Amino acid sequence: MVNIIILAGSQPIKTWDDKGNKALFQINGKMMVEYVIEAARGVDDIQKIVLVGDKSELESTLSQKVDAIIDSKGSMLENVMAGIKYLNDREFVLVCSSDIPFITSDAIKDFIDRAKETGADFCYPIVEKNESDKKFPDMKRTFVKTKEGLFTGGNIFYINPAVVESCFEIADKLIQARKNPFKMARILSPVLLISLATGKLSIKKAEKRFSKIMGIKARAIISSYPEVGNDVDKPDDVMAASVYLAK
Repeated sequence: MVNIIILAGSQPIKTWDDKGNKALFQINGKMMVEYVIEAARGVDDIQKIVLVGDKSELESTLSQKVDAIIDSKGSMLENVMAGIKYLNDREFVLVCSSDIPFITSDAIKDFIDRAKETGADFCYPIVEKNESDKKFPDMKRTFVKTKEGLFTGGNIFYINPAVVESCFEIADKLIQARKNPFKMARILSPVLLISLATGKLSIKKAEKRFSKIMGIKARAIISSYPEVGNDVDKPDDVMAASVYLAK
C-alpha cells in the first residue's frame, strides 16, 4: 500500500488575471484537483489521500473527498514534508501536482507497480515525445534529448519517506529548477550538463549521477501513459483540456 500527497498550493493559471488557486479552477464543471482525487480513489493500492494547500480555501468543498487537508508551509518540498509528517508512516508515498486533470487510475497504478519493481527510494516517470504528441497533440511540453530519444518529465513521484529529510537541501534546489533541464543538470554535475547539451546523455547515466549525489537509489520509469506528463497551467492548456475531457 502507498499513500498519496496532492499538492494544491495557491498558484494561478499563468498569464491570466485570475489570482485564484488553479487547483480549484473548473474545467467542464469540475475542479482540476477533483480529477486527480477521483483517479487516486480508483487505485486499490492507495491507502490515504492527503491534500496540501490553503486549508481555509480547500476544506469547504474537498474535506469529504480526501483523508486530510494540511495547510501549506512554503516551498513545494516543505509541503511534501508536511504531508509526510502528518502521515507518520513508513509506507512509500506518491506525490503529485493538482493540475494534471488527465490523470487516470490506470496511469497511477501502472506507475506504482513499475516503481515497486525497481526497489528504488525515488522514481520519476518520463514520457517519450511520440507517445505524448499522439495523445495530446495540442499540449505544449518541454522535451529533453537523450541517447534513447526525446522525453518529457511527469508530475508524479514515488518516494521513500525515510530518505526525504537527508536529501532536503539538494532536492529543494532541483525542484526549484524543475522547469529547466539545463539548470537541473548543472546542479547535478557539469559533466551531465555537457552530455545534455550535446544530446549524449543517457537515462542510465542520469539515474546514476542523481543516485550518487542524493545518496539514494533513484530510477526513471518510461511510462506509456502521457497523462502523467501533461499539466494545465496556461490558457491554451485549459482550452485543450476542456476539449479532451469533454470526450
